[in-house]
Amino acid sequence: MKSDLEFSVNEEAVGGVTLDNAVLIYRGANGTAFATVHPIHRDEAGAATLLPGRAMTALTVARMARRLAKRGERGGFIPASLLYQDLTTMAWWVPPARRHIWFRCAGGELGAPERGESVPHPGLVFAVSSDRSWHVWAVQGNERPSEETALFQAPYFNVYATGAICQGNVDVPAGTPADKIEAWNKVFFESFFTHPNVQGQLVNYKGGPYKFWRDMLDGRHAEFPASALVPLGLSLAQAIARGGPDGS
Repeated sequence: MKSDLEFSVNEEAVGGVTLDNAVLIYRGANGTAFATVHPIHRDEAGAATLLPGRAMTALTVARMARRLAKRGERGGFIPASLLYQDLTTMAWWVPPARRHIWFRCAGGELGAPERGESVPHPGLVFAVSSDRSWHVWAVQGNERPSEETALFQAPYFNVYATGAICQGNVDVPAGTPADKIEAWNKVFFESFFTHPNVQGQLVNYKGGPYKFWRDMLDGRHAEFPASALVPLGLSLAQAIARGGPDGS
């Protein structure tokens, strides 16, 4: 079988390129898929022919991804907060703690147009994808989350019911390597929270989300009230498998 495909490469840094391998992807009627990798043979006229291939393994995929991303063979230590990582998604845990939070609400519903205080926060699970989509969910308790851990709506403004975070004009870190976790945390906690983004219930609290956060800022809760968290009926494993509750 000869290849009649034509393509062009416009990236200046590439220089000369040579067809090296071909990947064929097969899909089954039941939604399964597998791939084979084929070396290329060129005849005297320069025509390319696919040679017999071999099954693509997970290791082959990882090596190919590193080559395409030009990230080389550099490794790194795995932080204790990392919960999950594959070629496109990284998820990590932020234990419950007291942290500063900033609000900017033009209507002054929190007592002033801008307010910032150190308040208790619940445990959180963040997930970020290679396309820079970003999710956050809350978890109860102090234990490191597992696959079965139940997720709750993150009680923050600027977070949708799916857990997706409205980034606005915030500059988020590039890429998803584990050594960027603290950079992602910093962006989230140092941003201004402006308004609720959910159509349903953000928190289970008499008076609603503005009353909840006004009480938090006023220091009425020495610890984060776990009863205020809204359950999603979703486990951590389910959220990761779907790429988020909305399947994004």
